[in-house]
Amino acid sequence: MEEFVRKILVRVGINSDRFALEWASAAEGPRFVKLITDFTVKIKSLGPLGEPGGDSKDELLIKLLAARNALEEAKLRTGLGNLTKGFRKEGDYSDQTIKDKVDDKLAKSIETEMARYETLIRIQEQGPISFDDLAEKVGIPTAEVEKYVNAFSKKGLVVEAEGQLSATINQ
Repeated sequence: MEEFVRKILVRVGINSDRFALEWASAAEGPRFVKLITDFTVKIKSLGPLGEPGGDSKDELLIKLLAARNALEEAKLRTGLGNLTKGFRKEGDYSDQTIKDKVDDKLAKSIETEMARYETLIRIQEQGPISFDDLAEKVGIPTAEVEKYVNAFSKKGLVVEAEGQLSATINQ
């Protein structure tokens, strides 16, 4: 699960060090305090999200919305469920095995679903927009944008007029 979340954060443009998953029982009060203190120090050292050297807050919000929508997709949830079943079957929960399996089985799906949703969100919020501008903002080839737009057009979500993409009014 941790590796899955880290992949998504990296795709969004957020330093994956902003995420930690640690376990502490109720009997480990001092350990819990140390975990929280250390994590707080780390987050403070990373500074605030958005701007200086990174994406603006508006850009981060678009990418986070795309990530949320992608994670609601059955495809990713099913992939994560199948991956979990595989770990149980094999009995290998090592960090390297988890990283390798996420890279092998889910990385492409994460990338595809997030790019697809980011494409749609940008058309909805920043349209009318050209294919090339959209491809540059999402960070994918124009051919992929065209593939996504064709699917959105068939669903009645997007229209193209004079090389500009816009969201349909009845969304």
